Formats: sequence, structure tokens, C-alpha cells
Amino acid sequence: MLEQNLQKKYGLLTAICLVVGAVIGSGIFFVNETIFARVGGHLTEAIIAWLIGGAIMFVMMWVWGQLASGKAGMGGLLEYTDDLLGKTYSYFLGWFLGTILYPAFVAVLAWVTARFTATLFGWDMVFTSGPVWMLAGVYLVGIYVMNVISPKLAGFFQVSTTFIKVIPLILMGIVGLIVGIVNGTTAENLTFVVAAENAVSNPLFYAILSTVFAYAGSEEVLMMSSEIKNREKNLPRAIVVGSMVIIAIYVLYTIGVFGAIDVETLATGGGVTAAFQRVFGDAFGSVLMVFVIISCLGAMNSAMMAGSRAFYALAIRGKGPSPDYVKQVDAKTDMPPTSAAISLLFCGIIFFIVFANAQDMSGYPYLYHRRWFGDVNFAVSSLAPVTLMGLYIPVFVAVMVKQKEWHVFNRFIMPLLSIIGALALIYMVFYTNALGAWWYLAFFSVIMGIAAIFLVVNKKET
Repeated sequence: MLEQNLQKKYGLLTAICLVVGAVIGSGIFFVNETIFARVGGHLTEAIIAWLIGGAIMFVMMWVWGQLASGKAGMGGLLEYTDDLLGKTYSYFLGWFLGTILYPAFVAVLAWVTARFTATLFGWDMVFTSGPVWMLAGVYLVGIYVMNVISPKLAGFFQVSTTFIKVIPLILMGIVGLIVGIVNGTTAENLTFVVAAENAVSNPLFYAILSTVFAYAGSEEVLMMSSEIKNREKNLPRAIVVGSMVIIAIYVLYTIGVFGAIDVETLATGGGVTAAFQRVFGDAFGSVLMVFVIISCLGAMNSAMMAGSRAFYALAIRGKGPSPDYVKQVDAKTDMPPTSAAISLLFCGIIFFIVFANAQDMSGYPYLYHRRWFGDVNFAVSSLAPVTLMGLYIPVFVAVMVKQKEWHVFNRFIMPLLSIIGALALIYMVFYTNALGAWWYLAFFSVIMGIAAIFLVVNKKET
């Protein structure tokens, strides 16, 4: 039997875990290699990058949290943009989430999980080989099936993987800090000077962009706002608490890994793995890989949970493909099966487009940089989060204009800071990868053009 409403089934703890679990994926385990390489091994700049990236995420999510506290309904970002900018804008935003952002996250994490699984079991194969691709497909479909058959199990899995994935980060942060101080590695690293030929122009830009990608995903909990118990209080709390937890863990981990091994090794591929082995022993390498795999699966599950509801959120507004059919909910599982199936389809499309055309996947720190044509980095999975922040800008402007009942801090200061952060990130993207950004915008325009076609069809049907 099919219905059209989703029940409230997730409490505050699950909501917080959705925020934390969506953001903390596999990237944090290795992104510091890229960051330290970019900033020349300087801990202060690395921490500044993490704090700036975290601050941008936090101010944006603060605004969304305030909107969530006063608005009920299904759709998260879409629900709030309906009133602020109109249903047409929220439709295109929802289409972007369902067709590009969440599928990109799911596809990337499926392949990364398969790659790390191959490493864990010592399979002698290239990470771009057929078996790895097939295993990635199994992971992708498996997470999809779990969400469709048992969303409560998916929620439990999210809570479990969130706690599991932060264990090695917190351990490295605390133990690495102590070890680094005791054996002098921290003091030695602080005196490290990068060779002039290895320096890059505006290294902080590259580092900040790396952190922003590591912070991506915090908005996924908003897509499930109608399923959170006592949403008016729990959702804002989850956003604030979750964001602060993420920033604290990232900074602590960065300080810890900095003291675990010499910075020259840390700034190379595999440097973080070497740091864990230096602190905890060689045997911990395999344990670390298990944690990374669990972390990937948790982040993929969070993106799948949000993506499975994206087209449902459009359908209940009478928009998108066959809305009367897509908005139906299975009474037994309390899930919109058609919406989930469409999400899986786009996960497969992005999976094929991004990875079937990839040429260089050997180094994890450069996971998000895919080469379609020569040296063009058509980085869908990394440019998509910045695109989302760009789409936020009109929303924040509308908040300042329309939310007259809010006090100055919520109405003007936080939205203005959010706009500044989004514009800064867009500038950094074009500064560091202009050609790839233009190719991505062409791809984005095609996808939005398809959305426009469905919008015209929806209007004719009504």
C-alpha cells in the first residue's frame, strides 16, 4: 500500500549523527596530505584553512537552522526556499541536489570504498580495473537496497558508523599530540621550511578548498527534516552541535597527525597512513583501513538517505518526472521507492560519467580531480559543493529582505557572512582551476536545461 507522508522516526542523536556522518567521510583521513603539501608543512596555515572552511560551513548552516526552526514540512532546503524565492527556484535547487550533488557524493564514495577494500585484502590489481568497478557497484546498490527496504536500519547504520569513524580521528588527535610533544616531532616540524621550487601561489586558497570539500554534506539532514522528531528544536540543535563537533575533530586530528611524523613524509601520498603506523604500529595499518571503509560507507549511506528523498520532495510539489507516481510512499517501509530508484539511476549516470572517463586515480589526495580532456580537471564531485553554496546566495539575500521578525544577528550578520564565504569560494575555484570550472558549468547548464523541460511539461499537465 502506498501513501504520501513520511513519519517522524529520527531523534536528536540520529539527526546529529546525520550531520557529522554526512561530513566526516574518507577524505579527512588523507586530505591533510594535500593541505600540508600546499601550505609548505606549516601547521598554523593548515589550522587556519580548517577553521575558515569550517566557519563558512557553520555560518551557512546556522541560517538554515534558523529557517528550519520556524518551518514545517518535507523537503528541507526546498521547503525554505519555497517562501523565500518561490517554487520555481526551489525546484531547480532540488533538481540539482537529486541529479548532481548527492549522486556525485554516492558515486565517489562507492569507488573509494571499493579501492580501500582492495587494499585491505591485498588484491593485486589496478584501482581502476574492472573488479574494483564491479565492487563499487555492489556497494552502491547495497546501500540503496538497505535504505529502500529498511530506512530504520539505515538510520541505525548511520549512528553506528558515525561513532566508529570518529574513533581513529580522536585517537590520532590526542595520542599524536602527546607523542609529538614527547619525542620532539612537533617542535621539529614547526621549524620545517619548504623548498622554494615546491611552493605554490596562494597556497591557502588550495588548502581552504580542500577543507571545504571535506566539510561538504552537512545540508543532507535538511532533506529529512519532516522525519525528525520535535524538528523545531532538534534540527537547529543538530546543525549547531554537529558542525561544532566536526570542526573540533578536524582541528584536533590535524594537530595530532602533525606531531606523529615528519612533515616531509606527511605531505606525500600515504603520509597519513605512515603517521598512524608510526604512532600505533604496523598492525594498525589494517585496522585503519577498516575504519576508513566504515567511514566511507557511513558517508555514502548519508548521501543516499538524502538523495533517495530528493525527487520525492519535488513530486509532492507537483514537479519533476511523473510527480503523482513519484510522491507515493510504501506503507511497510515508509520510503518513496520511485524517488529512491530515480536517485539510484542518477548515481549510476554520475558514476559512469566521472569515473569511466578518468585517467588518473592513483593518488587519493587528488581523488576529486578527474581529467576528461587532457589536463582539464572536470571535478564534478568537488565543484558541486561550491555550486550549492553559490545557489545559497539568493536565499541569504532573501533572508535579509524578508525575515523581518528576526533580530539583527540572524537576519543580517550571519547571512552576510555566508554570502561573503560563498563568493570567496567561487573566486578560489576559478583562481585555481578556471578551465575545469567552465567545463563543469557547461555540464551543469545541460542538467538544468533538462530540469526546465520537465518544468514546462508539469505546467502543461496542470
